[in-house]
Amino acid sequence: MLFFCIFEKEIYVKMKKKTSLKYTVLMRDTDFSMRSTLESIGNIFMNIAGLDSERKGFGMEALRKQGYAWVALRILIDVKSYPAAFEKLKATTWIENWNKLTTQRNCVIEDSKGDTVVEISSIFTLINFNTRQAVNMQDVLSDSNYEKSICNKHLSIRSPEKVHLLTNEKVVATRKVTYSDIDCNMHVNSFRYVSWVLDTIPLEMFQKKFISEFEINYVKECRYGETVTINMEQLGDNVYAFDIRNFEGTSLNRCKLTFTDF
Repeated sequence: MLFFCIFEKEIYVKMKKKTSLKYTVLMRDTDFSMRSTLESIGNIFMNIAGLDSERKGFGMEALRKQGYAWVALRILIDVKSYPAAFEKLKATTWIENWNKLTTQRNCVIEDSKGDTVVEISSIFTLINFNTRQAVNMQDVLSDSNYEKSICNKHLSIRSPEKVHLLTNEKVVATRKVTYSDIDCNMHVNSFRYVSWVLDTIPLEMFQKKFISEFEINYVKECRYGETVTINMEQLGDNVYAFDIRNFEGTSLNRCKLTFTDF
């Protein structure tokens, strides 16, 4: 879902193959520490990804008219520091590559000094909105500006990978999907899962550590009214994996996070 927030001051800078957005961190974007939440960082990425696509002619609105929709498959977020309330940021996004079924979109978020504070690597696919099946995006977008928009620039982080099935997990929460969880594709919003997972972790953990890496796989759609279980397995001293499943036990979403001491 795209969160088009009201910015204190918005400046869009359209580059040849990249799009940048200047953003002010608002109180609603922060937690008890007055620093940005992981979900708000994810939403900045989804905002600028949506804006970049819309302005180049292959955004959600244009594709919806043709019966298609973008869907995230995997996202990796690497955080060096969490921006504070009222801090000025600049986010920049670009498409690194594509093939018939997937495309990689990158994003860098910089602070007011120009230092990189967040890097995001993501894999998206294009689906038929009615059948919910992936389509050949190189055929669908053959007449668009998509291929011309590709910028072969790599991040310092890797591409997102598969989060493997848990082997020694425990159920840490159960919840029902409600109105505020779903997006324009009529499934759970990409970064709502982040809040679900983080709500299962004690506050004391966030007072001592911060999440330096978060990787998420979108395995199967989670729809309005479904009841899900959140399963967790600790993989190391600071590494935790989660599997969100429906009541039939089918994996819908898997993620892994790493904590780092302040």
